[in-house]
Amino acid sequence: MSFVRIDDLTHTYTPPGRDPVPALCGIDLEIEAGEYVAIVGANGSGKTTLARHLNALLLPTSGDVWVNGHNTRDPSALRTIRAAVGMVFQSPADQIVATVVEEDVAFGPENLSVPHEELSGVVRSALERVGMWHARHRPPHLLSAGQQQRIAIAGVLAMGPRCLVCDEATSMLDPAGRRDVLCILDDLHHAGLTILSVTHSMTEAARAERVIALHQGRIALDGRPDRVFASEMLPSLGLMPPPATELGQRLRPYWPSLSPALLTADELAEALIACARAEALA
Repeated sequence: MSFVRIDDLTHTYTPPGRDPVPALCGIDLEIEAGEYVAIVGANGSGKTTLARHLNALLLPTSGDVWVNGHNTRDPSALRTIRAAVGMVFQSPADQIVATVVEEDVAFGPENLSVPHEELSGVVRSALERVGMWHARHRPPHLLSAGQQQRIAIAGVLAMGPRCLVCDEATSMLDPAGRRDVLCILDDLHHAGLTILSVTHSMTEAARAERVIALHQGRIALDGRPDRVFASEMLPSLGLMPPPATELGQRLRPYWPSLSPALLTADELAEALIACARAEALA
């Protein structure tokens, strides 16, 4: 059974005094436990709306969302669903509720009734997983944005989720902070956690096992990153491939053997070196 199953999901917003605005239109989707999935799309494509359905922050206008066998429409299942699916938002300040790091990370498990004698171990484990145990006594507001986001992730991990949903979690970070958070997501995925990352960065999306591209509330592309970013549909979706992929595609007229789906600078460099060697031997 899939960890997440979405059947004909439609979501419509109804702003006061305005006509209804469709955000999602008939989404059918399955996500297996342990997958690393990136959701991409232009502004207004429905990415965040879809993400917020995964732990019942939003409920369907029509259709159903099932998380680990529980329907998000079932009020009695909300606690179970939200314990299984943790969310990390764009601004870490929106998730930090305490004035000391270790107290903030303890907030979630305390509300899940984790026994007091186990709480310190849970907090330590979560902070060590994001490399922030050393900052346990510090006020969060004195940390960098990247460190605050790591604390926000630790607060979610302390609740023992099976899935982590990141909604533009790196968009407000500098390059160093972004790199740290992405490495943490890679480590969590390798440890077996399901990762769902909503992002505008195609370079970040290329790190995932699977990329889902939304357009006007519908799934336009769904597959491996190399196949999605090689699609001729991307420009019509308001998307561009990662820089390395785009450069590789521009160089193909000169080196036809270059793959159209190189995802990283390292892959492109290795492919160009191989082409140069082949030419030298010809």
